Amino acid sequence: MTLSRQAKSSKTTSGRSNQKARTRQALVAATAELIREGKAPSIPDAAERALMSPATAYRYFSSAQSLWEEASLEIIEDWDTGQIDQVGDDPRARLDAVVQGVGWHMLDDELPYRNLVRASLERWYEQSGLPANERMPVRQGRRMVYNTKVVEPLRHELPDVAIDQLINALALVWGTEAVLVLRDVCRLDTEQAKDTMLRASRWMLDGFLAQHQPRKR
Repeated sequence: MTLSRQAKSSKTTSGRSNQKARTRQALVAATAELIREGKAPSIPDAAERALMSPATAYRYFSSAQSLWEEASLEIIEDWDTGQIDQVGDDPRARLDAVVQGVGWHMLDDELPYRNLVRASLERWYEQSGLPANERMPVRQGRRMVYNTKVVEPLRHELPDVAIDQLINALALVWGTEAVLVLRDVCRLDTEQAKDTMLRASRWMLDGFLAQHQPRKR
């Protein structure tokens, strides 16, 4: 069968796209390996591990920060929010599921999360001189997605402004910043840090519910 010129062009373009995707993934995977080894790789370091030239690597990532962030996200497995629904409508049970499923994992495997904190701080400094309307978010804010899911059953019982306050407050007591405080400032071991993170999260929710009595359905 003879391919038309258009078909040949389409096939060539597709092949190049696939090759670029494989090259990018190889670079990210190599960086993830180096991060796992406790290193902060430069782009040339990652390129060497991925068996490619630094010039090639720079075509995919302009800074080590952006490469670190993508590699760290590669290491971190997204937690299925569907697991929150499986525990029912009790916000306390839902919060426990999130803290134990996500927050405790951060304490068991700190390195990629600390790497994301470093990348976000560097992004903040890079943008600090820009007008507020030109700055890009420094974090993805996945924690807010989880917290929103935790308090979902309360949406029909409390005003939106109160729910939003609770979501924001919960962001203070579990997550990457909490890991840094518990491990570096409080100097707790992993099990002590897990216990404190869970207790603080429960106290935050219980204190909120004590002040905001849900309306009877």
